Amino acid sequence: MNRYSNILVAAVVMAFAVSACGKKEEAKAPAEPKKVEEKKEAKADEGALPATIPTKGGDNALVTIVEISDFQCPFCSRVGPTIKQIEKEYGDKVRIAWVNNALPFHKDARPAAIAGLAAHRQGKFWEMHDKLFANQRELTEDNFKKWAKELGLDVAKFEKDLKDPELGKQVDRDQKAANAVGARGTPAFFINGKLLSGAQPFANFKKEIDEAITKAEPVAKGGKSGRELLEAVFNRDAANGPKLLGFLLGKEEPPAVAQRKPQERKAPTKPPPDSYQVWKVKVPEGTPMKGNKDAPITIVEFSDFECPFCNRATNTLNEVVKANGDKVRVFFMHNPLPFHKNAKPAHQAAIAADAQGKFWEMHDKLFENFRTLTEENIKKWAGELGLDMGEFDKVRNDKKTAARIAADMELGQTVSVRGTPNFFINGRKIVGAQPKEMFQMVIDEELKKAEKSDKKGEAYYESVIANGKVFSELDDKVNEFDVSKLPYKGKKDAPVTIVEFSDFQCPFCSRVPGPLKETVENYKGKVKVVFAHFPLSFHKMAMPASVMAQEAFVQGGSEKFWEAHDKLFAAQRELSVEKIDGIAKEIGLDMKKYEAAKKSGDHEKLIKDTMAMGTKGGVRGTPTLFINGRKFQPLSGYNAAAFGKVVDKLLK
Repeated sequence: MNRYSNILVAAVVMAFAVSACGKKEEAKAPAEPKKVEEKKEAKADEGALPATIPTKGGDNALVTIVEISDFQCPFCSRVGPTIKQIEKEYGDKVRIAWVNNALPFHKDARPAAIAGLAAHRQGKFWEMHDKLFANQRELTEDNFKKWAKELGLDVAKFEKDLKDPELGKQVDRDQKAANAVGARGTPAFFINGKLLSGAQPFANFKKEIDEAITKAEPVAKGGKSGRELLEAVFNRDAANGPKLLGFLLGKEEPPAVAQRKPQERKAPTKPPPDSYQVWKVKVPEGTPMKGNKDAPITIVEFSDFECPFCNRATNTLNEVVKANGDKVRVFFMHNPLPFHKNAKPAHQAAIAADAQGKFWEMHDKLFENFRTLTEENIKKWAGELGLDMGEFDKVRNDKKTAARIAADMELGQTVSVRGTPNFFINGRKIVGAQPKEMFQMVIDEELKKAEKSDKKGEAYYESVIANGKVFSELDDKVNEFDVSKLPYKGKKDAPVTIVEFSDFQCPFCSRVPGPLKETVENYKGKVKVVFAHFPLSFHKMAMPASVMAQEAFVQGGSEKFWEAHDKLFAAQRELSVEKIDGIAKEIGLDMKKYEAAKKSGDHEKLIKDTMAMGTKGGVRGTPTLFINGRKFQPLSGYNAAAFGKVVDKLLK
């Protein structure tokens, strides 16, 4: 899964430079904003922008935000609430214009973009837009038609428009325009021609919009309106603004997207060093298996039916099995990831099919259709396999089925399975969708070892993994941390101390306080949590936030620190010097003492010393936690159950 996430993150953070300047907008009590409605179809020369471009907002809007987006991009869907907040606050002062950038690795993005434009022809783009983003994992033609009906569209016309090549050409032209101005990732926004890249918080939009309004007002007062106003404000001091507007108005045809030559994949020459570690993967009885039961090679697969990389790796594994014949047997272990909402029901269906001797048939159906794992489809596939539907439903809803999945996942944790897919070849781990050459090299090495043994099948496998490694969530090394000057919660001399190295601007750190608070409450007097500052260098507001929080501790003890702590994490996406100072004032800090503390640099020195202490103990990023001095790395993530499990062991 890491690779997929990296691609998405890399796509979002691509940036291209633009500039803007302006005066401050005069303070004025805003009138009740008018209801924003989508512009209906009009002649091509009506309005500020061509009618083929979905827009909403005032005809004489001072600010035009061109939203370059992709219906299958998860980061794009996060911007929806921010856009609605912009509409509410600015009303007719702001116009939103939609431009498609259906990224090539999102196979459903282009059909969804065409569906949006087909709905636009009937004046319902934004309603369809909301449906598409609300159902990102189910972007199928059948669903497009279903949603068209729900929106009251002329479905026959909608279906006809879905096949109209002109809409496909518009989507392709949109993408060419986006690429030509440097917006190769999504989402990207041009605010009167100035770029704002990525799923930014409302405060960042507000800053740019207010500046743009200040600059546009004199132009509007000078008598310009409509398209004339748009062209005047969009062309001001913005590197790519004029070019983008020219494409949108049809004054210029965007150039074709340059095709990158695919890099030639080099076949691996040897297995990675960490693949030589043998893990103790003891396969439970009843686990689905295919291949020769007496095979010298045992492959244990931990997989997720909704994971695209598992799907790819399964195809590779099939090739490996075919190439090695009766020398290989494969076991399938269930490991549905929590953020794949359709994964667990799919695994339950596979177990129910297994009860009727059709596991691998259902396995293949699920992977072939991993993007559409709906209840309706699962029942359809069960019917196609000739399963007894009553028995199928009974087994998949049985508590034993859920327990079976949980047991597989727990076994995965003991052998450090952190994502999917993970494969173990005679206990040797291969992580991710690796090429078949990687599998074959490990298999060949293990076959040479097997030739020297007189044992076969299960007996041989048991001998291979007998002394295999088992993962421990607590590191063996015990660190001594000086936390005497750091804030804490819980009993001071509690038998269990959790030291949390954290960063107020780190989104992952914001998920930890809840489970830690719950743990302290569950183990009253037995657990103490210490907050150790570790502001990362690329989080510019993290150090100022830590300085303020530490001053809160100095002025008001732990109680005041945790008040500051909670407010800083709540405002994480909007942190600025002004915001941090505002929180300091809000929680009642003595502002003179706070300003003096900032100037003295004492807190910053303490924080840097804390970071050095953490680095020495093995902190490489945030959040990193230590329990009684031992680094804690739970495979299930930082949650109350994971903390409780370790605390119970330590208390015993």
